[in-house]
Amino acid sequence: MTDTPPALWDSLPALRDRLADANGLLFCTDFDGTLAGIEIDPDAPALGENNRAALERLRDHDRVDVAVISGRELADLRERVGIDGIDYAGNHGLELHRDGESTTHPIARRRRRDLDTIVADIEERLDDTDCFVEDKSVSATVHYRTAPERESEVHDAVETAVERVAEGGFELSTGKEIVELTPTVAWDKGDAVSLLVADHDGWLPIYVGDDTTDEAAFRELSETGIGVHVGADPETAADYRTDDPDSVTRFLDWLADEGLAALDSRGAA
Repeated sequence: MTDTPPALWDSLPALRDRLADANGLLFCTDFDGTLAGIEIDPDAPALGENNRAALERLRDHDRVDVAVISGRELADLRERVGIDGIDYAGNHGLELHRDGESTTHPIARRRRRDLDTIVADIEERLDDTDCFVEDKSVSATVHYRTAPERESEVHDAVETAVERVAEGGFELSTGKEIVELTPTVAWDKGDAVSLLVADHDGWLPIYVGDDTTDEAAFRELSETGIGVHVGADPETAADYRTDDPDSVTRFLDWLADEGLAALDSRGAA
């Protein structure tokens, strides 16, 4: 869509009504730039205590399920969030942890050796820069936040390495001063959300995210759920927008309080 979506805070009455009409709530959220701020060091972001408390309150409700869906490696994401009893999707959904079991997309698993070679090639090409590659098992992210002036050089290095090793085998996508490499497979965050929604008939799905990779999830929910874009970019398929991770914390508090009360009003009616 081209029009800037309305502010989330102006739309809470409508959201409250939808929760009151729902059988339950499926709350899905990105991590970096959403639950935690964007950091130069990918090891730095952490889940704040207020967000943790709100997510645990949502998890503990008998008609709420929570999922964190991220481009991070699944093992890193689960350790960083550290909340039991919720679902996780890492590597944009290529890795899933549901109902206590973890799975990896078979094509992504088979392309691991090619990815190792590509990562080594990129690291050699960028060896004299401040840019670095984050190896995430079945995908990789090239970071240039410390050297934004090297954007063109980074893109060239990544494209050249992929073409040399496995042309057509990996897709490149861009984010906030990063380039991501994922195996060429028809699977993304939207597919991960769709898989979760299929298990929750009549529940209201909500997805909160800040980056281009979250757009697939927003599009997936365009008919049945609610997408919330974090940030000022008006080019989004989300239904609503909110400013930053601090405002996400306030939204989580609202959901864990007034949102759950609206959900409970269905059973009381």
